[in-house]
Amino acid sequence: MNKSNVIDLDSLNVDELRAITENAQQLIAQKQHQRLYDAYTQFEKIAEESNASIEEILQAGEKLEKKRSIKYRNTANDEETWTGRGRKPTWLVEALAAGQRLEDFAI
Repeated sequence: MNKSNVIDLDSLNVDELRAITENAQQLIAQKQHQRLYDAYTQFEKIAEESNASIEEILQAGEKLEKKRSIKYRNTANDEETWTGRGRKPTWLVEALAAGQRLEDFAI
């Protein structure tokens, strides 16, 4: 912001400050709405270009995110995985107790 646009807030009374606050909040809400609208229209364009629906893209993203969040996999059973968050699964606790290292299961 350059100096010509600076407002001396100390010189304003309470009503003027409230008006500025209300106007700023309205402008913030408008800009947030516009940002989301712009993102949505870009999303629609991407969906159209990929010959898919927005729902299909979101479902694919959920599956991909789930796969990406897996950090450890049981070498004895590929279906047993762990994200590295929360309690360690039994298969991992038992393997660690048997002398294996956590790094042995890293994906």
